[in-house]
Amino acid sequence: MSSHCRTHSDLLALLRTLSRGNTFPPLCHFDDRQIRWIIKTGLAPLFCFVSRNNSNGCALGAWRELKAADLSIRVVNEVQLETLGEIINRCKDVLPPITLLKGCSIGSEFYPESQLRVMRDLDLLVEPKEQPILESLLLEMGFRQQSTNSPAYYLTHHHSMPFFHPSRGVWVEVHRGLFPFREKLARLPVFSRENIAAESKLSLLKETPVMRLSAELQVVYTASHWALGLMDLKYEGGLFGLLDIVYILRGSQQNIRWDLIFNWVGRSVAATHLYLVLSYLHQNDIHHVDKKILQELFDRQRSFGIFNLKVAHHLITRYLVAGKVPIAQGKLAILWKNLLLDQGPARNLASFCKQICRLPSTAKSHSELRPLY
Repeated sequence: MSSHCRTHSDLLALLRTLSRGNTFPPLCHFDDRQIRWIIKTGLAPLFCFVSRNNSNGCALGAWRELKAADLSIRVVNEVQLETLGEIINRCKDVLPPITLLKGCSIGSEFYPESQLRVMRDLDLLVEPKEQPILESLLLEMGFRQQSTNSPAYYLTHHHSMPFFHPSRGVWVEVHRGLFPFREKLARLPVFSRENIAAESKLSLLKETPVMRLSAELQVVYTASHWALGLMDLKYEGGLFGLLDIVYILRGSQQNIRWDLIFNWVGRSVAATHLYLVLSYLHQNDIHHVDKKILQELFDRQRSFGIFNLKVAHHLITRYLVAGKVPIAQGKLAILWKNLLLDQGPARNLASFCKQICRLPSTAKSHSELRPLY
């Protein structure tokens, strides 16, 4: 077996183990580069959690590196979760329960321990009329808004300019929607304000009331957010997007309302995103998905044929799982964008070929990516 194939196999085995909670393979199965990539992607806490009963004595140096990364991430996550708790407590007397999004919601509801889910920031969703109240409370806590984008950029964005607390090192995004208003996804009924309200449920975060999206809406939202991030080459949450869906499906067991999801996604690009994620998890034996569900989603999506899907799956493995850019990064961005268009598999590939011919021949390639959280 070639070194590239072995790298893919070992790291896919890692995802399978994280998905199922099985006995973890010895660290000697992973080389130094793989260990560095596991640390960079933020998977060290999950790695150490599933390996807690395995001494890994044959790779003590790598084990120390992983434990150090585990401790570092846990400390950062603890600060973030404490800050989240403080924000929620300050809001409970002046606002209805706030809706948690992404990592701070999924991690605290579905992961074995909330500290295992790396969070780049805290994502909070409120009604537009409530947004000034929450933002005033954040300013009172010592947060300050900062961004490389201009204030005008956020006037039509789905969240306001991010808030940063300098002493805590915590970022907060105050959302008024799930996707940028310029995106086609934002206009889909599944992500409308009415459906969000209908699919929000009262929950608790350490005995404090909060709102969370239903498991069904979480799955659709996570899949589309993950796919959109890949198109824009935003690597945050690359592997955690996959694991989030695995943990949601595992936690919900057989209670997922698939007929409702089919009605939501229709024949939209959201069906493409969901099919891409679920087919990848199933094809690589990370999480079993009923073939009837996969067939239904395949029939609804308009982006993938057999060849296109193989290309997309290969890129996910190389790009996200193994951390290697298979082609020049500019070409990769164009390929992702065209693979996910809803104009049909053949036209998608033709569009990519046409655009790629216009690129300068000096486009650079990189051997590694920045962290995916």
